[in-house]
Parts: sequence; C-alpha cells; structure tokens
Amino acid sequence: MKRTRGLWASIIFVCLLVVASLVGFATGALKPTLGLDLEGGVSVILSAPEGTPTEVMEQALSNIRTRVDAFGVGEPDIVLSGVTIEVQIPGLTKGTIEERKKTQYCLVGQDETNYGCADTQAEAQEALDQLEVAPQTAEACIVDPAGDGDPLECFGTQEEAEAAKAAIVVAPKIEATPSASASPGDDAPDAAAEKFCFTSATGTQSSCFPTKKEAEAALKTLTVDVTKQTYCVVDTGADETDDATLSPSVSPSADPEASASEAASPSASSSPSPTPSGYSQLDRSGAQPLPCQLKTEAAAKEGLAAISVSQQDVQYCVISSADQNLGCFIDQTSAEEQQRATGQQRLLDVIGQTARLEERPVISAIGPGDPAFASTPVTCGTEAEQQLPKCAPEALVSEEVVYLDEAGNKYRLAPAVISGGDIANASAVLGGGTQSQVVTQWEVQFELTGDATAKFAEATTAAVSKPPPQNQIAIVVDRVIISSPTVNDPITTGSGVITGGFTETEAKDLATVLNAGALPVELTRQSVQTVSPTLGSESLRQGIVAGVAGLILLFLYLLFYYRLLGIVAWMGMSIWAILALALVSLAGVQFGYALTLAGVAGLVISLGITADSYIVFFERLKDEVRSGKTPRSAVQPAFARAYKTIVAADIVTGIAAVVLYITAVSSVRGFALTLGVATALDLFVVWFFKRPTVFLIARNDKLVGLRGFGLTSGVAGEDDRPSRAGGRAEPAGGDVS
Repeated sequence: MKRTRGLWASIIFVCLLVVASLVGFATGALKPTLGLDLEGGVSVILSAPEGTPTEVMEQALSNIRTRVDAFGVGEPDIVLSGVTIEVQIPGLTKGTIEERKKTQYCLVGQDETNYGCADTQAEAQEALDQLEVAPQTAEACIVDPAGDGDPLECFGTQEEAEAAKAAIVVAPKIEATPSASASPGDDAPDAAAEKFCFTSATGTQSSCFPTKKEAEAALKTLTVDVTKQTYCVVDTGADETDDATLSPSVSPSADPEASASEAASPSASSSPSPTPSGYSQLDRSGAQPLPCQLKTEAAAKEGLAAISVSQQDVQYCVISSADQNLGCFIDQTSAEEQQRATGQQRLLDVIGQTARLEERPVISAIGPGDPAFASTPVTCGTEAEQQLPKCAPEALVSEEVVYLDEAGNKYRLAPAVISGGDIANASAVLGGGTQSQVVTQWEVQFELTGDATAKFAEATTAAVSKPPPQNQIAIVVDRVIISSPTVNDPITTGSGVITGGFTETEAKDLATVLNAGALPVELTRQSVQTVSPTLGSESLRQGIVAGVAGLILLFLYLLFYYRLLGIVAWMGMSIWAILALALVSLAGVQFGYALTLAGVAGLVISLGITADSYIVFFERLKDEVRSGKTPRSAVQPAFARAYKTIVAADIVTGIAAVVLYITAVSSVRGFALTLGVATALDLFVVWFFKRPTVFLIARNDKLVGLRGFGLTSGVAGEDDRPSRAGGRAEPAGGDVS
C-alpha cells in the first residue's frame, strides 16, 4: 500500500505541474518569448577594424548593450564574434495601434495626405492661407561671361555657389613640371608657364589669363546663375527657433541670484524669437512635409489647390512594446507603416552612433551663407580620410577640428574637454521654470566622473564670459555635432543640465547617447536586416503544425503497436510538450531566452528522443514477459534495465547539446538549448510519470487482461505461427507455450 501511495503521489505531482502550466498559458502569465525570426524585428551587424583587441571589443559590446537596454525592447540578442558584433532585437515591430477619439482640423491634400492639424478650424485655415508656391534652386553655377559659356562649377543651392564664388582667388598656374615662378606684380605678358588662373578653395584651377591684372578683372565679372529650378509649397511665416543651453544642475527657483546671473549671461535663448507662423504651430507629428521639388509651377499650384481643411474625429496612435507613443495619424494606413518602421528606426539611429563621444568648446560657427563656408574643409570629411591614422579619434582629441552639425552648419571646435567615458550618468527629466511662472520642459541632467569635473569646470568658466558662439560647448558623436548648448554659468560641481526645447524623445535619445557614448572603437554598420512579423508568424504556425502532426502520427503508431501502453506513451509525450513550453517561457522571463525557429525545430526533433524512451521500456517489458514472468513481476526489472539505457542515451544527447551550444553562435545555440532541455525533461517525465503509471497498470488485473487492448496485448510475444516461406518460427526469447 505504501509503495502504491508513492506512485500515486508522483503522478499527482506531475499533474499539478501540468495544470499550473496550462493555467499560466491561459492567463498569459506564461508565454514564450519569441526570437527575431518568429516575432519579427531587426538584425544589425557592426564590425571594427581588423586587429582590434578583445578587451576593447568587449567594452564596445557592453556599451551597445546599455544603449539597447535603454529603449526597453524585449530580450535583445547581442553576440560578439571576433571584431564583429551582431545585434538581434525582436519585437520592435510589435507595437499596437490604438484608435482614439479626438476632434481636430487638418490640412489634407491629394491621396488624403496629412500636412498638420490644429485644434480649431480657424487656426487650420490661417495656416493654409499662409502657404504659397515658390521656386527653389535645384542647381546654381558659377559662370564666366567672358569665357566659352560653360559653367566653372555647379552647386545644389545658390548660397553654396555664392560662397564658392567669393572664395575664388587669382593664383599662378600650377604646372606639372618645375618652371620659373611668376612675379605677382608683373603686368607684362608672361610665358606659358607664368599664366594666372582662377583658383577655388579646393585648389582646382580654371580660366587662365596672361597677366594677373586680366585675371583679377575677369574675376569681378563672375556671376552665379540658377540653371535648374523646382517648385515647392512653402510657409511664408517665420518658424520658431530654439537654442540649447547648458547650465549647472541648480533649480532657478531655489537660488534667485543664480536666476539673475542666468538671465544676464549671454545666451541665444534670451534674444527675441521671430513671431511663429500659423503653419509652424500646427501639430505635425505624423504629418508629411509640404509638396516640394515639383518640376513645374503648375504642378505645385495644383498640389496647393488640393489642400483643404478637413475635420477629423479619430486618430490612430502607434504604441510601442515599451508603451511609448510613436506617433498619431489621421488614417490607419499611415499608422500601420509607422508601426512597421518607426520603432526600429529610432533604435538604429542610436546604435549607429558608434564613435567616441566628445565635448568640445566652440571657436566659431560658419553657416552656408558665410563666404568662408566653402573654403573651410571639414576635418576628415571623406571616407578615405577617415581610414588614415591621423583621423583616428585618439589622434584628433587634442587637435582643433571642423565638424558639421545636423543642420549642415560648420563649427570650428577646440580640443576635446571630456569624452563619453567621463560621463558617469545622464537622464532625461522634466524641469525648468521661473519664480513667477512654472514652465515644464524636457531637459538632460548629467554627472561627470571625478577626473573630468576639474577640466569641465575650467572650460565652462572660460566659456561663460565669451560672446556667442564661443560661449557654447559642442556635443560631438561620430564627428557630428548633435547639440551645442550655451553655457549659462560655470559648472564646477560635476553635474549640469542641458536644455533647449527638447521633446521627450529628443531628450531621452540624447541621454542615452551621453549615458553610453564611450565606445572605445569605431564600428561600421555592415548590414541591417528587417524581419517581418508576418513571416515569423507563418514560420511559427508551420512549426506548431509539424509538432502536432508528429504527435498524432506517433500516437497512432504507438496505439497500434502497444495498445494501452501506447496511450500511456501519448499522455507522457503530451505532458513533456506542455512542460517544455513552460520551461521555455520561464527561461524567457528569468534568463532572457528567446525561442527561435531553430529552437522550435529542436523541440520537434526531441519528440523522437522522447518516443525512444518509451519504446526501450516497452520492448524490455516484452522480453521479461516472454521469459515467463507475469506483467506484474516483469515491470520492475524491465524498468530498471531500460532506465539505464535511457539515461546513457540521454547523457550522450545532452553532451552533444552542450558542445553544440558552446561552439555554435546565433540561432544554432537555440537549437542546442532546446535539445538539451528536452533531454533533461525526458528523464524527469520517464521517472515521475511513465514509471508509476505503468507500475499501477501492472497491478490492476482488469487493465492487464483487457481483451485486445490491455497490458498483456501490448507486451504479448511475437507471432509463433509457421512462416509462409516454410519452417517454423523461432521463439523470440524464452519458451513459447
């Protein structure tokens, strides 16, 4: 009786685990975390230069992981292999679309294109009235009227062409072979080697003249002609501008003197802003840019005439898996496109910023309209230059450089004050305001390490007393200036605040880069692969169908061959399948394991391993019965001998899975992991379910002798009738009665 009680307790224990798993699946508490190939997402491969030390790559891996984790995406798979880092991020396309009620008035054009919305019809109509068609320069060329009529050089905008024309000087012609140099002040006709030519800022020469005086006279006649035009619908009002500021992390309301100092300090934010236009005040989140680059004026006017004010009562908002609003749209089609693209694009933008982060004082700012713009080359501006040792981040850290900001302006910057490794912490928070008025805006608070505090204090103390733009500190990532905040007060405590009219997304992205910007090596993005969730869902469906089909076929075979024991085998494999999915789900929550298509294949293949365990036991039981034992007396020794074989076979499979997991990469490791888990789970189910179930059946005379279906039918001896080929069938172990 005691032995029977233990057998029942074992079965009940397994049943409780199965019931708990099923309840977890039904309530959503247990759910496998799907990998990239099943759920969709993005795969990015980054590579470093050959020969990069392993410890440097490991540091880069850690920093990239920090950046990815800052977005809250589900279970990223980031793998380092040599000088290559593979980032697989599932679930970025998993965002949901929420339908929200909101009455607004939008500018809607052809094909229901949205150009911006306002809360009232009057505001939307005002914005529409300020739109006009205007020509835009598509190509502007420097032309020498006295020449053959061919342009000297062409540019994309008239401003660039004017700047390039202003940078042209007269210089002696550069010959390929050494020759006597010309005297700059000589007006007499010179030899062929002493001609004077127009020389651009890049050193290119054209239109040569016999004397310097003739060249200078011709230089004054150069003109800039617009050779190609397109037409755009433009906003005739002034856009509102915001300049970033950088201040110590001190609340203005807590220190009136600090607030007064901040107000008195030179800052672009204290200058009056132009009156914003009606169009600039529209809500343009999810809106398209105005029609532009149209070939004819008629086409542009047609596009403008098609825009009208339309009342919209519903908007469709895309919400990411991290509960972030990725944009709202007036039509569901645009929301679906945003759902597929935007979630991953923000992450790719941040991952792509892989170079060292630096903060450098601004020496001067050069806009496209400045005559010096064309003649001021960008430091290491070409891909060929960036491969040279002199352009390595370590070589430029103590040099003056010229970099572009995201708007295309050039900045001459002093040597770097601090780098990304000097920033201990950065976070995006809501702050701002004055004593008389509370104004909340997104800002970035940061803290420096001890060594960097003194250097940054010295730099900000020097910058605060200088005129614009020398009172700015530029934040540089990957040779691009992402922000150039104005220094309002010296930052001597090692903590400060960056403000500048940031949106929530902009502030969080900047904090992410500051927080994990100390990548010690430049990484090149080799490939970006986007996996559709539709493809993943179909693959998962096919995998489940294959598994269910395998279970059904295996059940029919075992039922035909082993009768009642076939049902036991089918129940055991069903229990194994439920517990295997539960373990995969728990692994996703606890260890970040994501089930991939290769993992599903491992589970399906493991059905064969599980079936083998039952067949080994049942065949050993047959042998014991053939030797003359009753099923009740045969079951104990049969299981003892079979279990040794099962353990030996599963150990071999487990060792193979471990070796494969250690040596393989990417999705192959998922196959090895599920294979190993399935093998261990097989031993558990065999001992705690199959063993006690068969033992209990063997003790029940009715189940043993059930005609055509009982235990005896399943383990009966082989057919001992004479074979048709002649002779007599040999007994298969033991005597045949």
